[in-house]
Amino acid sequence: MTRLGLVHNPRSGRNRSAVAGSRQRAADALGVRFAAPATADELRRDLADFARQGVGIVVIDGGDGTVREVLTQLPAAYGDDLPAVAILASGRTNLVAAAIGTGGRGPAGLKRLAELARRRKLADIVRRRPVLTVSWPDGSRPPVNGLFLGAAAFTRAVGVAQAAMGRSGVARKPAVLLTIAWSLRRALFGTQPAWTAGEPMAVAVDGAAQPAGDRLIFLATTLDRLMLGLWPFWGGGRGAVRFLDVAAEPERLGTALWRVLRGRPAPWMATDYRSGRADSLALTLDRPFILDGEAFAAGVDGRIVIQAGPEFGFVVP
Repeated sequence: MTRLGLVHNPRSGRNRSAVAGSRQRAADALGVRFAAPATADELRRDLADFARQGVGIVVIDGGDGTVREVLTQLPAAYGDDLPAVAILASGRTNLVAAAIGTGGRGPAGLKRLAELARRRKLADIVRRRPVLTVSWPDGSRPPVNGLFLGAAAFTRAVGVAQAAMGRSGVARKPAVLLTIAWSLRRALFGTQPAWTAGEPMAVAVDGAAQPAGDRLIFLATTLDRLMLGLWPFWGGGRGAVRFLDVAAEPERLGTALWRVLRGRPAPWMATDYRSGRADSLALTLDRPFILDGEAFAAGVDGRIVIQAGPEFGFVVP
C-alpha cells in the first residue's frame, strides 16, 4: 500500500476554524504520517522525514500558497524520485485545487484518500504534469515552483481582490473568482490611467525577443485547464509552458476580451494579443508578479526566468 503523509497548514483559511488537533487525530487513526510545519525550515525537515519513511503521496492540507511551498521544497527532499501530490482544498483561495482536482476537504477527504490507498487504487487516478519554475538570474532568491503566474493588470487585480476578501471575510471559490474577474474588468476598462496604460515589460520566448512596449497583462502556466470554461491561451509550440502576452492599449479590447478568455483569437488580434507555448520565458519587470496567489518582486535587475520545472504526479479523484 502506498504510504501517505499529510502536510497540514493550520493557518490556511478553512483550517483556522477546525477543531484543534482534529487533523492529527484523523491522520493517526488512518495511519497517515502527519506534519504541521510553522516555518520553511520545518517544512524542509518534515518532507525529508517523509522521504526517509517512504511516503509515496504527500497530501497538502492548505491553499494555493501551501501547495506552492510544498512543490518548491519536495525536489530537495526526494531528489529525482518525486512523490505524488494530493490536495485537500483548505485555503482562502483554492484556485490550483479547482484547476487540478482535489481529494476533498478535512478529515473526510483524508479518509477517502487513505481508503483509495488501502485498495491500491491511487495509481489509477494520478495525472502527471510539470510545474512552473521561476528563477532569479541575479541570485537574489532561490527558485520557486508553482502552477500559475500573472503580471501587470493581473497583479493589480489580485491585490484588489485580496483586499476585498479581507474586508468581507469571503473565501468561497465562486466569490474569489468573481472578485478577481471584477478586479480585472476594472483593470481593463477602468478610467484610472495606472490601470489602463499597461506596465513596462520585456519578454523573450525561448530566447527570441518579443515586440517591445508596455504590457496590459501577462500570464503563464503549465496547467491544461482553468475553470468556468475560461482558457486564455492558444497558439502552437512544443514547450510545456503556455503564455498570454497582451500589449498595452491593444486594438479593440472590448471586442477581443471574450475571444481572449475563451482562447479563440481572430486574425486581426495577432499583433497585440500573443499566445503560444515555450520551454522558457524571460521577463524584465518593474513591478511584482503573482505566483499562485502571492506577490514576488522581480529582483534588483527586474529579471526572472520561467521554465517548465519538475514533473509531479497529481492525484485527481
